[in-house]
Amino acid sequence: MGASRSASGSKDRPRRRGWSVRGYVVLFMVVLIAVAAIAGVAVRTLGQQDARQSAAADASFAARVAAAEIAGDLLLLQQTTAGLAVNPQLPAILAAPKGSCTLTFAGASPFSAGHLDIVKSDGSVICSSQAIAGGAVYGAASWLPAALLGPVTAAPFLDPATGEISAVVAAPVAGGAGLVAAIVALGPVGPNLAATLGGARQLEFLVTTNSDETVLARSLQPSRWVGKPLAGTAFAGSARAVERPGLDGRTRLYDWSRVGSTTWLVYAGADEAAALTAADLSSNRELAIILGGAGIMLVVIFVVYRRIVDPIRRLSLVIRSSTVDGAVSAVDTIGASEVTDLAQDFARLMATVKSELVERLNSEQEAVVSERNYRTLFEGHPQPMWLYDVDTFAFLEVNDSACDRYGYTRKEFMAMTICDVQQPLDVPKFLELQAMPMPTSDRTGPWRHLLKDGSTIQVLITSHALIFGDHHARFVLAEDLTESQHLELELVESHARAEHSAELARAKDEMVTVVSHELRTPLASIVGFAELLATREVTAAQRKDYLAVMLQEGRRLSALVNDFLDLRRLEGGHLSMRFAPSDIKALIRRAVDLFSVPGGTPIEMRVQDDLPLVRVDGDSMFRVIANLLSNARKYSPLDGSISIGARVVNGMVEVAVQDKGLGIPAGALTHLFGKFFRVETADRGSIGGTGLGLAICKNIVESHGGKIGARSEGLGKGSRFYFTVPIARAQAQAGEVLIVEDDSGFANLVEAELEARGLTSMWAADAETAEHLVTKARAVVLDLLLPGLSGEGFLHHLRATRGPGIPVVVVTLKDLGPAENLSLQKAGVAAVLRKGPGTAAAAANLLVQCLASELVAI
Repeated sequence: MGASRSASGSKDRPRRRGWSVRGYVVLFMVVLIAVAAIAGVAVRTLGQQDARQSAAADASFAARVAAAEIAGDLLLLQQTTAGLAVNPQLPAILAAPKGSCTLTFAGASPFSAGHLDIVKSDGSVICSSQAIAGGAVYGAASWLPAALLGPVTAAPFLDPATGEISAVVAAPVAGGAGLVAAIVALGPVGPNLAATLGGARQLEFLVTTNSDETVLARSLQPSRWVGKPLAGTAFAGSARAVERPGLDGRTRLYDWSRVGSTTWLVYAGADEAAALTAADLSSNRELAIILGGAGIMLVVIFVVYRRIVDPIRRLSLVIRSSTVDGAVSAVDTIGASEVTDLAQDFARLMATVKSELVERLNSEQEAVVSERNYRTLFEGHPQPMWLYDVDTFAFLEVNDSACDRYGYTRKEFMAMTICDVQQPLDVPKFLELQAMPMPTSDRTGPWRHLLKDGSTIQVLITSHALIFGDHHARFVLAEDLTESQHLELELVESHARAEHSAELARAKDEMVTVVSHELRTPLASIVGFAELLATREVTAAQRKDYLAVMLQEGRRLSALVNDFLDLRRLEGGHLSMRFAPSDIKALIRRAVDLFSVPGGTPIEMRVQDDLPLVRVDGDSMFRVIANLLSNARKYSPLDGSISIGARVVNGMVEVAVQDKGLGIPAGALTHLFGKFFRVETADRGSIGGTGLGLAICKNIVESHGGKIGARSEGLGKGSRFYFTVPIARAQAQAGEVLIVEDDSGFANLVEAELEARGLTSMWAADAETAEHLVTKARAVVLDLLLPGLSGEGFLHHLRATRGPGIPVVVVTLKDLGPAENLSLQKAGVAAVLRKGPGTAAAAANLLVQCLASELVAI
């Protein structure tokens, strides 16, 4: 039914029609043209960007090289003048008449024109590399006073000897009598730089003073610009930008570099328009290639389209005109081989469809008939039937017979769960069965079901698993027990009682055997010493010794009887156990503390840190651990080492006790867990025991769903006893109220009171287990008298980790003094109740009020 609904839902959804091949081809062509256009724009843009970057890079390189050349020539001039200034003959030359020396000036790029002079302090030239008129030629020069005191490099100034804008490099002669000056013309500097560094781009070179105040040299129109101020020009107003107008108004890409240690700046500029023109030529060629490739692609696409789409269109016409009972028309095979193969495949497909379609129609008709018959069978069956969700237990579907038999309407059934029709006492057993792996098909019962009028019926349940829509479900047939079935059930119960009676008879026989063998020795000792005390005069010391022996044998006899009775209850399933999550590490620690001998070798614990909680009866499991540790201590002479460990193995928790004591012979390992079995060796004669402890341990572990075993390498090589218990399920570790109580009966009563008030709960028999569970609880019922960690210690830990927000009700038999009551009040306890009649209900009512006020506060 679920499958048919799903299929019909998929048929009702509208089917989206895809594009035609023509549409895809047009889209591809549009995308191709768009890509070509984008590529063209990108090529032109990137070409211009690359051209700008290349031109800027050339300008930057030329500026650095030009600055280096100028700095190198200035340095050479400074070294030359300084060298002449310290010549020892120079004072004599300055004192001699004019013309008593000869100088030469070897000009080189960029300073190709200039002259070298020896100048007196009054500005007259005493010696020069060229003919200069007499008199104080440089007497009015602004650089003369400074040059008589130290080296000077100055520019620009008008050279009175040549009438050109020049730069001067001067060095003083010792004593201030004069100086040596190299005066170079600035006009040729720009053209010289352009000639050597201008390259194919014909770069412009411009040399200025600091802050672009004055032009020192320019490669274009030097006579117009050398020595002129830059203020007011477009070049000066662009603040050293890369792209800026030149002095002639043309836009160039500039870069600059400082000349050595001077304040001069060298600019090199590439013509932007020329660079972009070259880039456009290259871009145009690449664009032509792109457009040519796109055109070729369009032609190819068109041809392919005609060779593929036309045959497909013809094939489509043939398909549309074909019928199941008609012949398939021939398709023109001109076109791509894939299309031809498709036409042939279609012909074969149609031949196959003709036969399969008929079979499918028949199958669909049979499925419709089958579903109709199933619905008729379900709705019209005289026995109650239903489907329920195995996760939520909610009813998914019920038939009319279920509504008639149970008295509920179909709508009421749909609002209920399977637990609502169960007898309340049967619900825990039902939930326990549901928690275990269920077979695909199952028959159980009898179960007691509640009718709407409050009466009870007994039914046998036949069920099987299935998928119903999106649910994991079980189909249930509830069969009323007939008179014959009641008789059959009574017969089965009578047979069970007979077996139980036979079991009791066997128990009696075993008891007789015990009396005749195991009980004879302690009874003989007790009777013998009693006769001695009754018939003879004994000293006080003898009386004390006789009574001590009688007490020891009496305790031995009492332990034997108690162990035997416990074993019979375990084997008969009559020993009450309450399974709950438990901290196995806490149980182990308490048992270790019990059997630790002061001053002796300590028992070593090897417990895994992140051990999960286990599903056990805490008292019974403590008895198992204590028994194994007791045996290890008894059979480890000379205070031998003992260790106990726990770890997770194959989804179970394994606990193992290892000793290095007397060991076990190989032949005895298979009998260890039998009743009254003991290893009889000379070294064990003085070790007491009933021979029932391991048999009790075996029954307890197996009732938990675990296994127990032992290993030993032989006599004198120690032994290892181990057992497994199941890990607690997540469902058992969830609830609104955490009950921390070692008395399982009282804990069960509190759970019932809480459930009656709509609150879920979980139980912890000790504080160590509670510390694992409290993180999921909204409130706590706490006993103070707990094994291991006390209730007060747990309360302190709770407040330290969860704060004062979680309500706590203390229920205890402990007599509390005023100081203890005050301490509990400071810890934020909602109430302290003494255990007694009505205490569980009072605690439940208090927690309901606390949680209700918490919701109001939120």
